[in-house]
Amino acid sequence: MSGGLFDDFHPRPSTRGESFAPIPVCWPTLTDTEARARLEELADWTSWLLERYTLDYRTIPPCWGRHGALVEELSALRTGWLTAYAQEARGDAPLHWHTDFAAARQRLTDWTARTGCRPGEHRSAH
Repeated sequence: MSGGLFDDFHPRPSTRGESFAPIPVCWPTLTDTEARARLEELADWTSWLLERYTLDYRTIPPCWGRHGALVEELSALRTGWLTAYAQEARGDAPLHWHTDFAAARQRLTDWTARTGCRPGEHRSAH
């Protein structure tokens, strides 16, 4: 269906229809190779999230991947999203995810404000 709602990237909790339990990412335990792969997955999902919910740089700046707190929050959101939309999820799980997402947006906005980053301008925490 051309010109449809799902023509662009649309993340799926399960790409092959299998049931699975998403495992939270513990970033400090990953090898460099694992971290790069997980960050790519997270970047794809975050791009979808930004577009789907029309979020802007005040919530998630373009340099989010360079800020540990933002990576952790987005990673937790993605894991929760995968769980909420899995085949075996309860029917009200997506609604609960959106409640968690509202709280997470406030934290993301607070952390982003502390970074001072803006489009085209990254500020290191150090």
